Amino acid sequence: MSRLTDYEGCGPLHVVREFNDYDGQCLKLGQAIEFDFYSYVPYESGFTFTRNGETVLRLSGDVPSDLDVIAHPENYFSLPLPRLAWYTNGPALAVTHEFTDRSGRKFLAGDQVNWAVHERDPSQLVHHFHGHSGEVLQLDEQNAEHAAVLLYPERFFELPFDARPE
Repeated sequence: MSRLTDYEGCGPLHVVREFNDYDGQCLKLGQAIEFDFYSYVPYESGFTFTRNGETVLRLSGDVPSDLDVIAHPENYFSLPLPRLAWYTNGPALAVTHEFTDRSGRKFLAGDQVNWAVHERDPSQLVHHFHGHSGEVLQLDEQNAEHAAVLLYPERFFELPFDARPE
């Protein structure tokens, strides 16, 4: 399962459920926030999310409502596509770090993965990546390793120099 901190630098997050942050700032339905950095303050169990050095959101791990936003961002934000989906219809990606997908397929260093279609099943929180001859990769958002592959593909694949295709 992903945490709000996993979306650092992923683009704007749009509020789908209104809430107040630790400072009392009300984030309203449809409002967008974007953060390129977060820091953790251990003595307050707090998270500060910033964009270009300016604070955009503060949440405390000691406040149950704040902790829910941190632990279940999908309940509060329309989340952007995971970074791995950026490579749909892109070049084949070489695996650099071994992992196993939801269907039990093991991907080893040196394997090549290429897909033409990315689909997300919102009822099961599963991402399906299809090539021209069928499914090539299946990842479950609720599995920590799979969430890491979705959000941080640079840890598992050799990516092209221009890290985000447009």
